[in-house]
Amino acid sequence: MNHVKRQITAGLTLAVATALAGCASGGTAGRAAAPPVTPRFEAHAVYTRLIEVTGGRAALERYASTRAVGEFSMPAQGLRGDLEVFAAAPNKLFIRVNIPGFGMVRNGFDGEVGWSINPAVGPMVLEGTMLNQMRQQADFLGPLNMEAYIDSARVVEETEFAGKMCQKVRLVTKWGEEYFEFYDVATGLPVGVIRTQESPMGGVEATTVLSDFEDFGGILIPTTTVLTTMGVDQIITVTAVEFDTVDPSVFGLPKEIQALVKKE
Repeated sequence: MNHVKRQITAGLTLAVATALAGCASGGTAGRAAAPPVTPRFEAHAVYTRLIEVTGGRAALERYASTRAVGEFSMPAQGLRGDLEVFAAAPNKLFIRVNIPGFGMVRNGFDGEVGWSINPAVGPMVLEGTMLNQMRQQADFLGPLNMEAYIDSARVVEETEFAGKMCQKVRLVTKWGEEYFEFYDVATGLPVGVIRTQESPMGGVEATTVLSDFEDFGGILIPTTTVLTTMGVDQIITVTAVEFDTVDPSVFGLPKEIQALVKKE
């Protein structure tokens, strides 16, 4: 069970954020211009195309918040839970998953404080790389606000990933982390990410695959996300997405986290 707890702790936030607030630009990505064409941002064309194929600038500028519902599951372990994700401009994120037999997992970023409450490790305030990753994943502008977090981004090759021929983009963050994104050569849609997700239980390399894109409010969002860590799949299935219905109070810090912040 400890092995399963580590996988859930390390992978859940990355899977959800990648699916809903990252590669699919499921928010206001169109408000930011694509990164400038410079030697540091050779992948400019990839992200410019991303705006177009996920709905176009007008659709991407339309909303200020999203609420998504669905299911989190680990089929090999027989685990499943109800998933709810809230995101709001400019950089707020709240995720909760209730997994019978494991408990309620909550993660959030209120614009300043990144935090996690997990049955495996209890409440904690994020620091270092964990906080940097959460801050990036919570940015409602998505990958097109790259200059705030990314030092360089370039296409390194065309290669097969998840059964599709993809442009492989190497990104290096301002805190020195390297990871890779994959974009379908034929459609321009995101296919996945290979990234080491930091967690209270250590770093875990995770491979995320996005699929089954559907139109929600004029924006294409992946409804299936499979994140593989340590050979085990975690699956996020999105069933509905709402726009501009989120109460800002949902991003407030839980009492357990407030107590930890006061101690610092």
